[in-house]
Amino acid sequence: MGRFFRDAKHPNKYVLIGKRRVKDGECAAVWDSKGNYRIEAGPKLLHITCSDVRFLDRLVAHQNEFLIVKFKDGRKQHVRGPHALYLDPVQHASITVHKAVELNDYEAVIVYTEIDPERDAVALLAAGNSVLRLPNSEEDGKDEDDYEEDKGGAGKCGAGTRGQTTPVAAAVSQLGGRSVQRRIVMGPTLFVPSSNEWIHEFTWHGRVPDNKARYKAGMLKFQKVRTLPSTMYYNVSECRTSDDAELEVKLMIFYHMNSLQCMLDHTHDPIGEILNGVCADVIRFSSDNTFLSFVQRTSELNDLGTFQVLQQRAAAVGFTIDKVVFRGYKASDQLQAMHDQAIKTRTKLRLESESVEQEQELLEMKLGKQLERASKEQEMERGTKLHALEIAAAAHKQRVAHQAEELEMNREHAKKEQEQELVFLQTLSSAGVDVTKYLCSKNQRPDSVKVVRIEGNEGHGGESSSIPHVHVGD
Repeated sequence: MGRFFRDAKHPNKYVLIGKRRVKDGECAAVWDSKGNYRIEAGPKLLHITCSDVRFLDRLVAHQNEFLIVKFKDGRKQHVRGPHALYLDPVQHASITVHKAVELNDYEAVIVYTEIDPERDAVALLAAGNSVLRLPNSEEDGKDEDDYEEDKGGAGKCGAGTRGQTTPVAAAVSQLGGRSVQRRIVMGPTLFVPSSNEWIHEFTWHGRVPDNKARYKAGMLKFQKVRTLPSTMYYNVSECRTSDDAELEVKLMIFYHMNSLQCMLDHTHDPIGEILNGVCADVIRFSSDNTFLSFVQRTSELNDLGTFQVLQQRAAAVGFTIDKVVFRGYKASDQLQAMHDQAIKTRTKLRLESESVEQEQELLEMKLGKQLERASKEQEMERGTKLHALEIAAAAHKQRVAHQAEELEMNREHAKKEQEQELVFLQTLSSAGVDVTKYLCSKNQRPDSVKVVRIEGNEGHGGESSSIPHVHVGD
């Protein structure tokens, strides 16, 4: 059994006398012996004589697709899906299926429309039988104008997207009596261009595949413009300082689009404008500094105020630079080696200096602690001695006071003894006792005191002798 549905790949056959069965879902073109042709759509059983039979290809466009029908008389027609057509070999040069342009809410396309009243009028007159419908289908009830272009060149197949377009952006330009208008179609929408419309294709600077920070003209080609904020990495090469050192400065740029209309009016490559602006600022910054001062002032490359030319060029083409981030730099191998060696030497000297300073600080701290400890020890010794002196002084004072009190008590006691002895002696004297003898006998010490006593001799009759006698007694 052959193919279930036959198409143009099925071989053409000349039928002398016979019949052909055209199934439902198939369509065939039949040429008779005089060269006239007709289209026969299934289901049908054909009785033919001396005729050529050719089955036709069936082209289908779904909801997000459209058909581009090119006629042999030079006309072109766009038919939006869902729709199906058979390729008529007599009228059609080709029928192709294309995807509609799907736009998100942050995307847009630029559409140009060419308006030629004379051509459009001829096209409308010739379009009466230009669209081949599926016989016996529900599309037979549709008006033929649903798939054809209006006088302005905007077919109703694209009417669903016209409500999303912005006002006409560009001035009308005259090209041989034909008017070309430009408009911006913003998302979200599903856009199908008409036959007299084409979508602008942008060609911008794009990233080189093997290097994300290198850009080349014409690398980026697209039709849908994104209006979201974006970021790019870029390395500005061949920057020379005032002492003729060659550098490569690495940057990251944050930007977003302000006005698509301004971009279309003033540039064909905004990325190139941004790159040229940042190159001008970085080259100026490098030329104003020596290599050492450039290294010391690299933090200024994070300041947006350093990039005046970049901001001016971006604003002129409808963009805004949000931020520029400095990611580092790269010098030549020899210069980088010298710089690395200098950094190594400076770092070593700085570390040695810090080590010496730390040692000196440690010694000063030890000496200070020793002085502080000695001072505290002296203070403690001074306090101890003062305390001992205070204790000794208090003891001496107490002792002196005790001795004075004791002396006073002895004096009082002696005085009382003397008073008592005086009273006793007075009593003895009153009693006729020789006080002198009493005292001498009382105070006599036989072992250590010799008493010399002088007595006078009494004579007879009670008279005293004139010759004294000395008695020494042990």
